[in-house]
This record gives sequence, structure tokens and C-alpha cells, in this order.
Amino acid sequence: MRLGLALGFEDSLEMIVDLAGRGEAAGFDSMYVVEAGRSASVPAAAVIGATTDCRVATYVVNAYAREPWLTGMVARDLDELSGGRFVLGVGTGNKHFNEWYMGADMSGPIAKMRDFVTIVRAVAAGKRGEPVRHNGSVHSIRWRASFEPTSASIPVCLSASGPNMVKLAGEVSDGVGVGIMSSVEFLRDIVRPKAQAAAEAVGRNADEIAFPMAAMVSVNEDVDKARDAVKKSICELFHPVPHPYYDSQLRQLGFTEFADQAAELMPKGELRQAMALVPDEVVDTMTITGSVSDCLDRLADYEGFADEVIAFRIAQPGEPKGIAAFEDLFTLAAANS
Repeated sequence: MRLGLALGFEDSLEMIVDLAGRGEAAGFDSMYVVEAGRSASVPAAAVIGATTDCRVATYVVNAYAREPWLTGMVARDLDELSGGRFVLGVGTGNKHFNEWYMGADMSGPIAKMRDFVTIVRAVAAGKRGEPVRHNGSVHSIRWRASFEPTSASIPVCLSASGPNMVKLAGEVSDGVGVGIMSSVEFLRDIVRPKAQAAAEAVGRNADEIAFPMAAMVSVNEDVDKARDAVKKSICELFHPVPHPYYDSQLRQLGFTEFADQAAELMPKGELRQAMALVPDEVVDTMTITGSVSDCLDRLADYEGFADEVIAFRIAQPGEPKGIAAFEDLFTLAAANS
């Protein structure tokens, strides 16, 4: 199983760069730069400079915070900088944060993302002097590239959880970015068939659609501590308000009762009460948790359903500071490679 490392939550760019170099040496196949407390583009450029062979991707840039033309231009630059190793992950972002931070109008996300991904892919692949045209209901473009792209096409993955966005990803993108809290069943029974059917319906080759999947990875030889740590992180997805993406995934997989409980408790800060209600099945099927050996077994479960697992490291109680906190994750990558 290909294994990627999620970066971008760290306190400094220096640490992100160090982790990327260490991660590649340990055996990670890809580096995925998240857009959370930082922009994704600048750290991605730094990670490209710190690595030599692994893929470098964004996971994911917020389409509501930027225009598709400039996003495609940045993708061209990062692909050139990386020597053709770059993958662009895009998504709608968190509805609540978009509205709070930017006052963004989140109505009509399907129409917006259809235009956004279509334009980004066209700009990223645009040849020197050839016109790029798109007249959409939300975004339009009239543009010509002034130089040749490094790659004939840069993979653009659309982050998707709900059925309509998954369908759209199959129609217009190169891959479906599946978020944390995904089970084998979610990929096998919901995401893959819906995206592949949508691709075939518009005349695309369904086999060319990629399925990178993010996952909470809680590694600790003390398995009880690993499980407690990941339960805490699951509950925090509902604070200060439920994250619509992960709330949706829990409900689609039949965990409506827990989603309701977490949505009631976490906005009030009742973390311990919420943690006690996390079903064991959620930990066992929707995260990668336990010892290194346990986590290797869980990675194997996703073979044939996810093309790559992107490890979002879960902090452990009493762990060391800095890069030393990643040692168990590096051990997992080395054992997996």
C-alpha cells in the first residue's frame, strides 16, 4: 500500500521541511500539505525543495479562497519546481469556517466545483499559445499560456464525501480525495462505484480515477493509549461545531446516534463524555490505530480500495516534542515500504 504523510500542522516551516526529508528517507511515498493554519502552496514549495523522488500534493486547497485561473498557474509552477512530481488536491473547505472567516456564499457548491476543477485542469495543461476557454455558470476564463507546462497534465483530485460531490469528482477530476474517517465499506460500496459510474457516463476511463484516502493514524505500542488518543481526535471534529464532511461520513456509515451525541456534547466542551461514547467499531473500521503491527494490518485492509493512505498523525499522550514525536510513524513507513 502506498503511504503518504500529511504535513502542515507544525509550528514552523523549518519543522515541515525536516519532516519531509525524514519522511521520504523513512519510506513515505508522498507528502501531502494541508491547508489549515497555513497556506498550502508555500509549504508545498518548501517540501518540494526538501525531497527528491516522492510526490508532493496539496490536501486540499480551498476553492472558496481563490480563483481557478491563479490556482492552475500555481500548480504549473509547483509542478515545474518539482520536476513533474506535483499533485493538486482541491475542495470546498469547511462550510462553517468559510462563512465565518470569509463570508463566503456556500450555495451551489457542485456548479462552482465543476467550473473550478475544469478551469484548473485546463490551465495546468495549457500549451504555449493555445487558447484556454471555459464559460461556466460560476467561473469563466479566456487565457493563453506563455510557456509549455512541465507535465502534459497535472493530476487534480477533488475532495469529496457526499454522493453529489463524489459523482462530480468522477466526471471532471483525476481522483477522489477521500477524507479521514473512511472505512473499507465506504470506499468499496459508496465512493468507488459512484465515482467510476459517473466517469463512465461521460465517456471517461473509470480505471484512471485515483482514490487517495486520508486517515487518522494513531500509532502506539500501548494500544489503549492509541485508542484513547484517536477517540479524542474523532470527537474534536465536532468542536466548535460539527465538521460537515466527517459528520456526513459517520451518518452514511450508520453511526447516526454517535454523530448526534457528539454534535450535542462537543460544542459545549464535554470532551470526556463524548469520548466515552465513541463506538469501538468507529475506531476499528474508520481509523488506523494500534501498534505498528496493528497499523500494518489495517493498511492492508485498504488494498484494492484506496490507491494511497495519507497518514494524519494522531498525537499520543506524553509524547516527546518535535520530530521525535513522529518516530513511530517513521517506523510504520519503513515497515510498510
